[in-house]
Amino acid sequence: MAARRSILLAGLFGLAAGCAPPQPPDFSFGGAGFQPGNARLNLEYAWRNLGDMSRYRGRPAEAAAALAQFEASVAGLRDPANGLAFPERFAPLLVAGIRQARAAIGVPIDVLPQTVAAALGAAVEPLVRNDQAAIRAALSNPIFTLGPDATLARLTDLPRLSDVESVAPYLTRAAGSVYSGPAVLR
Repeated sequence: MAARRSILLAGLFGLAAGCAPPQPPDFSFGGAGFQPGNARLNLEYAWRNLGDMSRYRGRPAEAAAALAQFEASVAGLRDPANGLAFPERFAPLLVAGIRQARAAIGVPIDVLPQTVAAALGAAVEPLVRNDQAAIRAALSNPIFTLGPDATLARLTDLPRLSDVESVAPYLTRAAGSVYSGPAVLR
C-alpha cells in the first residue's frame, strides 16, 4: 500500500514538474537582448519567460518585459513574412491570453500587438532604474487606459494570467515552425 502511494506521489510530482517552465526566465534572450521584431527569438523564449507569470508579482520591470515579449510574439505570428505557424486549434487559447493580458494592464483589445510591445518595452528600463519621472512618462502612453499610477500598480501586482501561461509552450513550439500558407491570426 505504501509503495503504491509512493509511486502515485512520484508520478504526480513528475507530472507537475513536466508542466512547469523548463528554466528560469531570461530577458537577455541568451545575450541577444529584447528585439521586438525578432519573432523567432521571442517565441523561443516564450515558455521560459511566460510559463509562470506569478514569478513577476512585486517585480514590475520583469512583468512589463514578459508582457512586451508576449505581445511581440503575437505580432510576429501575425506577420506572414515571418513564415511562422501557430496551430489553429490553439488560436482560441492565444486570443484568450491576449484578452487576459490586456485586461490585466488596461490596454484595449484593438491596439496592435507591436504597439503594445513597444509601449511596454519603453517602460522596462525606467522600471529597472526606478526612475519615477521616466516610469510616469512611459506609462502615460494613451494605450494604458488606466493611467500611469494604476498601470504601475497592475504591473507590480499582476493578477493570475493562466491563459498566457497555458499558451506559452505552444508559442515556443511555433518558433521552430516553417509555414508558407496564410497566417491564422489577423
